[in-house]
Amino acid sequence: MSKQSVTLALGGGGARGVAHLGVIEEVLKAGWNVERVIGISIGSLAGAMYAFDPDIKRVQQKALDYLLSPDFERQQQELFKAHRGRDTGERGGLFSWYHTVANYLDAHQTLTRAVTRKSLLPGALLEEVVKHLLPDADISEAKIPLGIAAVDLMRGERVVLEEGPLRVAVQASASIPGIFPPVKVGDKMLCDLGVVSSLPVRIARKYDPNILVGVDVGGNMRHLTDYATALDVLMRIIEIGESTFREDLRIEADLVIAPEVGDTEWFDFSESKELMEAGRRAGQAALLKMPDTQTRLERVRALQATLPPNHSVKSN
Repeated sequence: MSKQSVTLALGGGGARGVAHLGVIEEVLKAGWNVERVIGISIGSLAGAMYAFDPDIKRVQQKALDYLLSPDFERQQQELFKAHRGRDTGERGGLFSWYHTVANYLDAHQTLTRAVTRKSLLPGALLEEVVKHLLPDADISEAKIPLGIAAVDLMRGERVVLEEGPLRVAVQASASIPGIFPPVKVGDKMLCDLGVVSSLPVRIARKYDPNILVGVDVGGNMRHLTDYATALDVLMRIIEIGESTFREDLRIEADLVIAPEVGDTEWFDFSESKELMEAGRRAGQAALLKMPDTQTRLERVRALQATLPPNHSVKSN
């Protein structure tokens, strides 16, 4: 395969996003040149790690060393007052966020936190993660152009950060609304856009990429048998909306790579090696489709050559 320039759109999904690092490895093995990375939530963290250090093997090892370390284990135990592990119940996706937090609140008798503070949980865990995994640098200093997507609560607008403190931007992008506190960046209050739009292919398309690869690590939609509270219903509707919108967004990418990690809970990093391997498998399988994409791109370029200079045809 001749070397192609690609833009990576890395989606959100909590711990499932470790699979991004396996996907990136396979993209590079295929001989592609990554010209830009756009990330949401955990996708912004994985993307930033790679954009600042294009040695993907070194990035993978750094992530595993931290995520499987006793220090990270202790942080999660303190945060949730329980060992990490899979939820054996029927609820998944956004329900996992709600019920994990609900259990936390019940155990600590701190329900007033939900109505007196800006978040149910402190931002300390996210601060520690970005401090351990990312350099203290400006986004613009990345070796590969990097965009970090978030939502501004004050204006109700989607934003893409291309400059400013890297760690602050990634923490903002990964701050689940209501669960972790929003992050102040200038005159903006930013949090995770992934709750409603977890695949940033539409954002990445605005950069007019040569080839746009979307990496989807969203959760699977599970069947439920009960709605215990009004909040359950609200959370379920949000989950359905995000899943539906993500499916609609997929068609805007030239190639979608979707590792089979949808059953992993957002907070469960205990199987990080397996998640990374799932990313490799999905990358290998999806990249077999690229000859068709190359042929399509060649047709697009041939058509462009027949048009006047002020006309253009995009690959999508």
